[in-house]
Amino acid sequence: MTQNLEIAFQKVAELPGPEQDDLAGFILDQLAFRAAVREGIEAADRGDVLPLEEVKKMIPTWAAN
Repeated sequence: MTQNLEIAFQKVAELPGPEQDDLAGFILDQLAFRAAVREGIEAADRGDVLPLEEVKKMIPTWAAN
């Protein structure tokens, strides 16, 4: 564990329980986001992508959900 992470954990430990939970949720969301971005980059590097025109056709269905 890095020194900065140790300091961050010490600071978080000083917060009230609900704030610790909120911060933990935020961190977990950020980690999930970064993992999804890495997965997308890896897929793009493999050439596993869709043409732009196909994606444009999909957008209205995303907005409807």
